[in-house]
Amino acid sequence: MMDGVSYFETVSEVGQSWDKVKRIPTYDEMFGVALFEQMYEIAPDAWGIFPWSAEDMNNKDEKFLQFAKKFVRMLDVAVDMLGPDMDVVEGQLYDLGSFHKRYGVTPKHYDLMGKSLVQTLKKVLGRRSFTDKTDKAWREVYSFMSMTMIQGSAGI
Repeated sequence: MMDGVSYFETVSEVGQSWDKVKRIPTYDEMFGVALFEQMYEIAPDAWGIFPWSAEDMNNKDEKFLQFAKKFVRMLDVAVDMLGPDMDVVEGQLYDLGSFHKRYGVTPKHYDLMGKSLVQTLKKVLGRRSFTDKTDKAWREVYSFMSMTMIQGSAGI
């Protein structure tokens, strides 16, 4: 992924910025809703893979809210697992990629999710907290996560 020092700095930057998100009351729902709204704004026709519709999202349907919160909690676990022993997180992400393949998730979806994630973090944290360094760190970590999941979905 990167050398030891920059890896530590990158993971620290992601962890610190995510901790700021987690301080927001009901962050899992707030961030989940904002993330999926961003995804639909970027690529409205790409999300037929979800078990809820754009209308469910717009109406804040309970099925959608549960999905959004669960997604954010999974992201929370992934961020918390980042650390010196990446073998564990790599294995989890690989398996998660294999699981997501069953639902029709493709590399295009990972790319769109990454763009949506960074844009949502930027909106939620604001310019003072979401610096260029934070942006770069999230892009690097997300790239690692998504590439591992894509490998899992391809069985590589």
